[in-house]
Amino acid sequence: MTARAELVAICDRYVEMVDAGDTDGIMELYAEDSWIEDPIGSERKVGKAVIREFYAGIAAMDINPKMARIGPVTVCGGEAAFQFRIDIDLGEMQIKMTSTDVMTFDDSGKITSMRAFADGEADPDV
Repeated sequence: MTARAELVAICDRYVEMVDAGDTDGIMELYAEDSWIEDPIGSERKVGKAVIREFYAGIAAMDINPKMARIGPVTVCGGEAAFQFRIDIDLGEMQIKMTSTDVMTFDDSGKITSMRAFADGEADPDV
């Protein structure tokens, strides 16, 4: 099992890579047979090719979201949960939201699943 400190670092790296729009960097974090559900309730995206397409689509949008972790990463065994804020500057409109992501990891520390509880009504400043 991967050590707690390593899982925290992977979660921080994930936020950093998504913030930077670095699709290749994000994909290095995922296992081959991984899946994501982002946002919760959407269809699962299964396999690295489909997941890559999802993150590349976000990076290609001209919205330049800024992301930063808020609060601790909670680790239990091979799973972790953490919150981060997302700030999007659309010029005339500013969007602030909070997401809680829950990840599972394999024994080598690769992400095997990610579920994003994105909440556009949660105040990230609270």
